[in-house]
Amino acid sequence: MKNNRYRNSIGLPVLTAVLILCGAGLLAALSVVVNKNRITALAEQQRQVEQEMKLLNFEIVSLERKVDLLLDGARVQPILQAKGTWLQKLSPDARAIIHLKPIPTAKTVAQSTEAELP
Repeated sequence: MKNNRYRNSIGLPVLTAVLILCGAGLLAALSVVVNKNRITALAEQQRQVEQEMKLLNFEIVSLERKVDLLLDGARVQPILQAKGTWLQKLSPDARAIIHLKPIPTAKTVAQSTEAELP
């Protein structure tokens, strides 16, 4: 009767190693899927932000056009002059609006400090 006995050639250590390898493979596949889903979600968020930026830029451009139409110099200048401001017309040939005194050079400053010393 001992000859009819079933003998399994796969032992417990081999079965344990196979289960551990399968579990590790499943975990690796799961981590790849999770990372791809996270990257896809981030890309979708980036697309939404870029779309909002395009809409905001379009709105900014349209508002700038509206402001340019409303604040045309020919329309605003008479209003400000009527209110008594010190507004003066700017010549298109002017290179600067505000004229500043020239800054003294380092030699001039050094000479003036030496002259003041006793």
